[in-house]
Formats: sequence, C-alpha cells, structure tokens
Amino acid sequence: MFSIHRHINTPVPSNTYIIVDGEHCLVIDPGSKEEPELMTYIKEKGLTVDYILLTHEHFDHCWGVNELIEKTEAKVICTQSCKDKVMQPSNYFNKFYFNSEEEYSVNRVDYVVEDLDCVLNWNGTNIRFIETKGHSPGGMCINIENTLFTGDTLLLNTKPVLMKRLGSSKDDYKESVMRVFDEFPEETIVCPGHGESFLLKESLSFYEDYLGANFSLLR
Repeated sequence: MFSIHRHINTPVPSNTYIIVDGEHCLVIDPGSKEEPELMTYIKEKGLTVDYILLTHEHFDHCWGVNELIEKTEAKVICTQSCKDKVMQPSNYFNKFYFNSEEEYSVNRVDYVVEDLDCVLNWNGTNIRFIETKGHSPGGMCINIENTLFTGDTLLLNTKPVLMKRLGSSKDDYKESVMRVFDEFPEETIVCPGHGESFLLKESLSFYEDYLGANFSLLR
C-alpha cells in the first residue's frame, strides 16, 4: 500500500507528489527551482527515488528535475512531446521571477511513455500513463490504483490555461477531459497540479458547463 505526500512548489504554487512504497518512491512534477524541502523529506525518510514522472513540460512542473537527478539515481519519464520541450533551453521563468538571463533545460529524459506502451510496473504495481494533451502538447495523466495525477488537465472548479503560443488546443483539451471521465470511476481520487485533491465526480458539473458537454452520458 503506497502513501502520497504533497509538496507545494515555489515561486509558483504547483504540486509535487511523492508516492512512497516502503523504502522506494516516485516523484511527480518537481517544480521548484531548488528542492531543499523535498530532498530533506526524502533523506529523513530514507527513501530511494526510483523515477521522476512529468505530467507535462511547463517549468512549474519540471524546474527541480536536474537537482533530483544530481542527488539521486532516479530515471525521468514523460511523453515524447514533453521530452522535446523540456530539453530545449529557455530562460522564461528565470527572467520572469528572478530577472535572470540564466537558461534552464532538463538534462536528460530516460524513457518516453510511448516506448513503454504507456505502462510501468513499479514494485508490482502497474502505473498507467494516459495522453491528455490540450493544456500542453506533452500532457499526460498518471494512474496509480484508484488515484489519478492530472497535472494541469483537471483542476477543481478552475478554468484551464489554454495559450495557443504554448501549443494549447481547446479541442484536444475537451477530448482529453472526455477521455478521463469516460475511463475512470467517479470515485477516483484526483491529485491535480495545483490545489487540493478531490473526487472525480466533484468536478463533473464544472467541466460539463465549461466544455458544453454532457459527460454523464459517458457513464
């Protein structure tokens, strides 16, 4: 039985999740430029970080990857599109938040989910990767048992940020949201990229109103 620890990143308050199974763990979306609190938690608990999983390529979800792979032996997993983006140097966040011209890119990605057939067996548990582009081209959700880590695909009662210049697509987004509601039970626990966790059914009416669709017909 695994446990979930949520860490809120800075300067953007996105969520990093540590999924713990015994002495091993996964880290989803390390998004702080520096990760002292995250590393302190890992060290105090005596955890081995097996994998870093990225729900998508935006910097507030991957800014801490390099520090983690420098201090652990974790392997990085994301979609091919996400890999292509995070390995391109950019200074957007450094310039915006720290008035710095320093560029950042993820130093390495070890596996893309397409090559894994979208499934990873971790300590006897199958982790599913579900393509959910729309908010970004490289978006995916991560399913572990009855929990779905959605990045910025599903947020509770919050309209998504869809920016064409960053590759967003409302049509793709609607298709991805419909896929989630179609494939997962309403009691699924959703751990989003921002904010508190919630049950999938708690967001149904919001997304029906926002996207103009009756997702309840999918059930």
